[in-house]
Amino acid sequence: MKNVRQYIPSVLRPEDDYSPQFSLQVLRGLLFAFLLLLILVIIGTTGYSIILKTDFLESLYMTVITISTVGFREGAGLATSVTGKVFTIFLIFSGLAIGGYAIGTIAAFLTEGQLLKVLKESRMVREITNLQNHTIVCGYGKIGTEVCARLFDLQEPFIVIDQKIEKIDEAVGLGYLAVVGDASDDEVLTKVGVKKAKALVSAITDDSANVYLVLTARTLNEKLYIVARGTDEKSRKKLERVGANRVVSPYEIGARRMAAYIVRPAIVDFLDAFSPDTKYDLHLEHIVLGKSSGLVGKKLKESNIRELTRGALVVGMCKEKDKMDINPPGDTVLEEGNILLAIGSSEQLVALQGLAR
Repeated sequence: MKNVRQYIPSVLRPEDDYSPQFSLQVLRGLLFAFLLLLILVIIGTTGYSIILKTDFLESLYMTVITISTVGFREGAGLATSVTGKVFTIFLIFSGLAIGGYAIGTIAAFLTEGQLLKVLKESRMVREITNLQNHTIVCGYGKIGTEVCARLFDLQEPFIVIDQKIEKIDEAVGLGYLAVVGDASDDEVLTKVGVKKAKALVSAITDDSANVYLVLTARTLNEKLYIVARGTDEKSRKKLERVGANRVVSPYEIGARRMAAYIVRPAIVDFLDAFSPDTKYDLHLEHIVLGKSSGLVGKKLKESNIRELTRGALVVGMCKEKDKMDINPPGDTVLEEGNILLAIGSSEQLVALQGLAR
């Protein structure tokens, strides 16, 4: 992960532009070689002017062909001047030394992973720039790690923001897009495409930081769906007030689950069957009815969804932004834009999605 740690800050810190860069060490080496070469040219031009009594252009010409070891034509008087010959030998060896240093620096760039880092930077920058309809995960702690793992399993596009470079190392090592920076900074959110994003997860451990982040994100994108972490009822109210669509308390959820294991363990086991990493091919999915769907205008009991999909079961239905109607009655009429909450296998849900289009 050492190479990742080196290239991520240089490209993806908020104060930098998104463009591939050489490492600072390589850039300094090349600049130092160029500076030495310039000094040698000045010394050579001045030396030939004094020793051979030539004009500036002739002295510069002699210096360039000597350092480059071309040796096209000797200057006037060089063949008979011992001092001139010694001075020429000095220029030749100095030019070879500087050229060797520059070649060594370039070789290090190619062989020590620098070229690979530039290519990785270019790919990551391009992917970040092209992001749209994605999720921004702010904070790569315990909660953020799990959120990213789920989004990755579901093949949902997302990008991670965290202030700690070691967290970015970990995220990039797993193949995630990641940025070092303060998630509540307008510039950082803009660079990761908050205006084109569909959702944001605020998983920072500090409640006050979450509140400020949600407020900033809501200001930049009014349509953004924001899910925030909150520790208690007081923080939940503040987060909802500044624009969070949903507030999740890890402590509250954990406590409810532990109590459920004691009181109703069979129900918890049933709900666990919908997790993507279980052995059951059972999923809970929301499906939107399209305008041209053959289900539009039919009553739920007349739609024959279960038969046509070979087992998919509609357990809830609602219109966009309305509260979900769990276990809707059979007389409910299916309308364009309805969101169906369905249970079934992957094959069954794919069939239902085909009917809903």
